[in-house]
Amino acid sequence: MSIAVFIHSAAVLNAAGSECADLLGTPPSPQPLAFDATRRAYPLPTPRLASDLFDRKIQRSVEPQGLRLLHCTARLAPALAALQLPPARIALTAAIPEVDAPSPCWDAVQAIGEQPQKPLARLLANTPPLHALTLLNSSVIAYVAEALQCHGPMGGFCSQENAGLDALIEACQQIVEQRAEAALVVSSSPNLTPALYLREPYQADEPTYGEGAAALLLGSTPSRTNPKALRIAGFARGYSADPQRGAAVARRVIDQALSLEKLCLGDVQQIVANPEDAQLMSLFADRPQDVRSTHAMTGDLGASALLTEIALALHLTHNASATPGYTLLVSHSRAGHWGALLLASETMEKHT
Repeated sequence: MSIAVFIHSAAVLNAAGSECADLLGTPPSPQPLAFDATRRAYPLPTPRLASDLFDRKIQRSVEPQGLRLLHCTARLAPALAALQLPPARIALTAAIPEVDAPSPCWDAVQAIGEQPQKPLARLLANTPPLHALTLLNSSVIAYVAEALQCHGPMGGFCSQENAGLDALIEACQQIVEQRAEAALVVSSSPNLTPALYLREPYQADEPTYGEGAAALLLGSTPSRTNPKALRIAGFARGYSADPQRGAAVARRVIDQALSLEKLCLGDVQQIVANPEDAQLMSLFADRPQDVRSTHAMTGDLGASALLTEIALALHLTHNASATPGYTLLVSHSRAGHWGALLLASETMEKHT
């Protein structure tokens, strides 16, 4: 990339906790789902929004997946304000899952089942207002833009698993093309509702889902508050619906992500990949000891998984004992999407 893009700060919220350091702790235990006790997942209580940034009515009208995103966003407000940039020079991209149906609707279904002789009364008593039912993702992005004064280019991505990479690439492109000097990238996982499980038939290797959110602040110059900088050094995407071609597509994506730095896989110090994905892990069969993941700490976060891993990488970079080097993050969706992101941890002397 002709203009370097750096990760300044990050915020997370997931079953492990609300700090990046929590991702290094003891894995929590998944809990039985309220609507299906045979399945387990990592649910989260709905966070309370910062009253100094968001109007109270937003707390009542936005679904939990949106509230998680807004909660993480608020924690980056001080770092963004410290950049002292014109609002028009701050881009905003978001990875938000498509809305299946607001979780309160399932409360109505359960209530009608308990009192079938009063379906209308139970429906009205347990269904939120229309504005809450619609939950336009664009409204959530608008709340972020208004609260944090991000009036530059915007973009929203709504797929389940690869949206995080799409949002990050778009933010990088806005900075590289000099349409923005900084970018806020935000993401949220889907709500744990029956709709999440009805997308696909039950499979023995069904993932253990989690709820969470993550946010990153990117800039065209490194942060001056840390002795080390984390730079986005390369990225690539690929797709194949044919599992037989998956390995070839994955290798091409990885090679492309490494190409700008003229690296081979052996030059990478650390690899981030889901250890439960056999096809993904087969790519690193000769160095499994170098592969790490937060999957056991958070469950499958869908669109928010990648940004959560990047947040941990930033936290590890700021560790006093951390040595400069490269981290490669590789993702693979069940639908056949492949993604690779290369991060470079560097000393500040290189940029002074």
